[in-house]
Amino acid sequence: MKIRNSLMLSMGFILILGLAGCAHYKAQPLNKLGRDFLLKKEEQFISFAYRIFNKRDCKRYLDRDVISKGYQPVHITFTNNSNRHLNFSITMFSLPCVNSEEVAEKVFTSTTGRAVGYGVGALFIWPLAISAIVDGVGSSQANEKLDVDFHQKTLRDRIVKPFSVINGLIFVPVRDFDPEFSFTIVDPENREEFVLSTTSTKVEIQNQFIKK
Repeated sequence: MKIRNSLMLSMGFILILGLAGCAHYKAQPLNKLGRDFLLKKEEQFISFAYRIFNKRDCKRYLDRDVISKGYQPVHITFTNNSNRHLNFSITMFSLPCVNSEEVAEKVFTSTTGRAVGYGVGALFIWPLAISAIVDGVGSSQANEKLDVDFHQKTLRDRIVKPFSVINGLIFVPVRDFDPEFSFTIVDPENREEFVLSTTSTKVEIQNQFIKK
């Protein structure tokens, strides 16, 4: 009986060490794409570089396979190498974009499912009750980190200042994704529109005098 109890205790602690650290979130930051982000004020243009994520990219930069959950990430670096204030909006893409919160919810670590699994085991091996608590906290913290990181890495509507760069992701439902896409940039001051696409990633624009 003592041997059996010792064996169960040992197994329990092994499971604690092996499982308690399973819930985590660790993703690398996004680097800027292309070379146009090296601004040159003697030129006047807008451009973008892009990368369509594969599953390896998802794991590296998002620590989750969001493609298998139905979302295609696209990494975009947009450069405003002009003296204009330009309006960037994800509603101006030819692709339907979803917000990061929707994607994050699909890849959260399930604290309920993991707790149930530990709870059943804890009926027979009491150290699993401790592991359930530790893992529950770890899962919650991982989800919080994931939510914040997805939010920070996602492109959102904004005014892009002169001679500046924005860098981030858009998320597109896999069923609606097309590798050939475009988006429109608007100069709100004079309502002029500029279209960038995967076949035309750079557009020269006329110099605009800055009003004093």
